[in-house]
Amino acid sequence: MEKLPKHLSKHSALFQAIVDMPFQSRLSTTKLGLGIVVLLLADRSNNAIHRIALSNTEMASGAVAYSAKPFHDIVVPLDDDENLIAKTIQTGEHQLTEDWAGLFVPALTPDEARFNQAGAGVACSAVYPLLVGDKEPFGAMIFSYFEPKTNIKQAHHAFMKSYTDNASLKLVDASVD
Repeated sequence: MEKLPKHLSKHSALFQAIVDMPFQSRLSTTKLGLGIVVLLLADRSNNAIHRIALSNTEMASGAVAYSAKPFHDIVVPLDDDENLIAKTIQTGEHQLTEDWAGLFVPALTPDEARFNQAGAGVACSAVYPLLVGDKEPFGAMIFSYFEPKTNIKQAHHAFMKSYTDNASLKLVDASVD
């Protein structure tokens, strides 16, 4: 895996803890069908969304193994109207998809994105904004499930909302936003 952008490397342990924490309780994550968590931060000065940390799970390893590009090299424009991560950061509203093409456009082709998804064994992913109060979102988190979209219920959404809210506060406390 490539290195973090230099100015963020001092926070790498925090970033990794944020994406790995849900998997400390295997029973809970198995009940939810959760397989991967990704942390992304917006870089408004460069109009970019950077992939910062990826959970240390078997499903995440599968996605990385099949990827056409290294994890940190997959950067998408913050203003891309087709990218679901950009849309989440722009609107502050979560997105749900069964097709990873919308998470990787334009950095990967639709086929490359779907190949990553197949390698991970992911059925659907949700993107939730990182925000505190009424400020603009400063990033997002992706929660990927081996469950289909129809099985993502209110309990899943409550977990993701609560988790991103807590992660946002930790990141702001660490002056990452």
